[in-house]
Amino acid sequence: MKKVLMISLLIGVVSFGCKQEQVITQLEVGRGKLLDAGLTIEAVGHLKRAEQEEVNKVEPRALLLIAYSHALSTGMAKSLNLEDEYRRQRAQRVTALGKYEMKKILQILGERHRVQKDAIQILIDKGEPVVPLILDSLIKGRYKNIENDFLEILHGIGSKGVAQLLTAAGDANTPAPVKIQFIRIVGNIGDAAASAGLESLQKATANAGLKMEVNTALYQLGNKAYQENIVAGLSDSNVIVRRAAAKSMASLNEPPTTKMVTALKDTDDTVRRDIAKALQKHRDPGAVDNLVDILTNDSSLNTKQVALDTLNIYAENGLANGLAARLIALLTNTEIANHENRLLIVQLLKKPALIKQVEKADQYDNLPHKLDDYYRTKEENDMVKTTLNELLLELN
Repeated sequence: MKKVLMISLLIGVVSFGCKQEQVITQLEVGRGKLLDAGLTIEAVGHLKRAEQEEVNKVEPRALLLIAYSHALSTGMAKSLNLEDEYRRQRAQRVTALGKYEMKKILQILGERHRVQKDAIQILIDKGEPVVPLILDSLIKGRYKNIENDFLEILHGIGSKGVAQLLTAAGDANTPAPVKIQFIRIVGNIGDAAASAGLESLQKATANAGLKMEVNTALYQLGNKAYQENIVAGLSDSNVIVRRAAAKSMASLNEPPTTKMVTALKDTDDTVRRDIAKALQKHRDPGAVDNLVDILTNDSSLNTKQVALDTLNIYAENGLANGLAARLIALLTNTEIANHENRLLIVQLLKKPALIKQVEKADQYDNLPHKLDDYYRTKEENDMVKTTLNELLLELN
């Protein structure tokens, strides 16, 4: 009796253990191999079986399309003589791609995997049917971490999505910052057929910032008469208008750079950054003073980096003679409390064009000696000292 009881207990334990085992599906294996392990060709096999086995075929179909795309873009399919078959499969599946599969691809995009670019290209190739899903996601603030991917997709779809973009930009339920994004995309797409829709939108909106964005978009579409209004926006009391005007400066033909130089002193950091960027294209030696000021004022680190890049371009093109001596004097003769600002100055001095200026300077200016003395007696921040030491070695 005891033996029978023991056997029964053992059978019960074994049975319970079996029930606890989780069955790993073909879908799970295929997803893992595609998104996590990078075993794309193996993933295709599992996902094809998953497409047959799963009742809800949305995810396996979305993943399988991404797998075919990734195998083609990386050359894996070609190396295994599968290119023709995979291209055929991809084309058929892009055509058949439905709303729920598109939503699943958006979700996968939001997870950010190695297949990101392939998923983006699938949605671009699908075209117009994708637009409502992306517009809705942007309007409702879904997938904030991939908004730039959404903008890339809309731009890639191009003219086919313009009508929907304009409708969404004119919708009262669309937040103003999102409307600005939509108007910019329309301008960047560059389809002149959008001009009438933009002009209607401009008449319908009371928002001065949006009107300026529309001015810029119309200018990009060939309506050059709007340049005067855009330039005037640099001195508008509304910061949104100034930001829109500053953003557009790089795309204008021969804008008045003196007004751009003045705008480098704007109270808004975004305006300063976009103007500093635009001055890389529309160069004016008179901008050097204000660009140097940005390196040590209350601008953001991003804006300071743009100013640094612009100054380097000017030095490379002979538009900032004497800049190295000025930067060395700024570093060694003034109290710059923020070590990040001092580091930026040293990083700029390390650029080849600035090193040449130091080497060609009058020997009585003693520029290398001034840097060396500053390094030994004044600078205390380790990061700045390390970078400064690298500069001194370059000069020696």
